Amino acid sequence: MKNQNKLSQLLMLMLLLIIGFSCQEAEAPEEENEVEIFTDVELIFTAEDGTVVRALAEDPTGGLAVNSSFTVQPFTLKANTTYTLTFELLNRLVTPVEDVQEEILDEADEHQMFFEFTNNAFASPTGNGNIQDRNGAINYLDFDQNDLPLGLRTSWTTGGPLENGTFRVWLAHQPGVKTAFSSANDGDVDFDITFSMTIEE
Repeated sequence: MKNQNKLSQLLMLMLLLIIGFSCQEAEAPEEENEVEIFTDVELIFTAEDGTVVRALAEDPTGGLAVNSSFTVQPFTLKANTTYTLTFELLNRLVTPVEDVQEEILDEADEHQMFFEFTNNAFASPTGNGNIQDRNGAINYLDFDQNDLPLGLRTSWTTGGPLENGTFRVWLAHQPGVKTAFSSANDGDVDFDITFSMTIEE
């Protein structure tokens, strides 16, 4: 009988330990470094004379729906003109609307914007970008605390007229893997959007 009581007590102790461990697991903090949600990605090209060109890509589902994709506006730039490219990045699925750019700035060492465009559409940067080639030239104007490029502000000087061009923007989420040698294929993809681009006189 004594042995049966001891066995019951031992089983009860093991059950309490298992319940306690399960509760601790349930209360564990949420996984950080989740990919951000974007419903609006807007390019904002500002010329030296103050002229502004905007192009909006929208996905009302934030990429949460099956087969969702961005509806993308084309844009037209002026030939032989220098622009600063900035962004408006929003998540409209929450109230109030979230400015996702703030989170990217807070986690600058975990993000980098990459670009790909019609070959030699720009006098600067030349080439076709750095999505396929990590060493492709991009004129980054902002950097993280490790002096690595971020890409929320970049500089672009158009070349001559261009029809049926493309301009691709890729935001990589790279917690723990962003280095001077990382590429667009390292980490996760927050978004990958291709805009139609025209350059005219």
